[in-house]
Amino acid sequence: MKKTFKHLYLAMNKFEEVITESMLFVTIMVTVINVLARYFFKSSIPWAQEVSGIAWTWTVMLGISWCFRRNSHMGVDFLVDKLPPKYRKWTYILHFSILTVAFVFMTYMSVIITKLGGYKLTNYFKIPYAIKYISAVIAFINMTIYSICFLVTAIRKPEEFLKRVSLEGNGLDDFDEVIDIDGIPDDELMVKGENNI
Repeated sequence: MKKTFKHLYLAMNKFEEVITESMLFVTIMVTVINVLARYFFKSSIPWAQEVSGIAWTWTVMLGISWCFRRNSHMGVDFLVDKLPPKYRKWTYILHFSILTVAFVFMTYMSVIITKLGGYKLTNYFKIPYAIKYISAVIAFINMTIYSICFLVTAIRKPEEFLKRVSLEGNGLDDFDEVIDIDGIPDDELMVKGENNI
């Protein structure tokens, strides 16, 4: 079970990174080509806005999830940092409990929007808007899982958790105790996981 979870976790990480970076590249390239076409040929590419809009949505949604996993979002934790470790632990447990519930609700809402988006087609390519909206479903599912991982770690190893969630921490990228597999070094598993994905 732990091995399956570890491989799933590695696949989610790789998927987020590859899709976010690829869609950002597509957004930038299509926008640049469209600007050059307008400047030199006095005509824009008819599908440019559609493609860049879809790619940008995927970039933003999976980028949010990626940053949440890495603890890269801005946060104001001035007061929380002043609390004794015991109270900080419970503050973070409450925090990630609320986030988990919120992400489950947002997943539900994004599924509804994605279903509705199946009936609306884009102007140029005539593809369903669900292609664009499904990125929100994936992002909120991922953030639900990450939030649960943060929560479990806060309960199981609060000192380690408090150190890793601080501004200098790397979020879940360093949480070996949540996804560790006994007897298999992380480096070796990382290679195996990437080859199997």
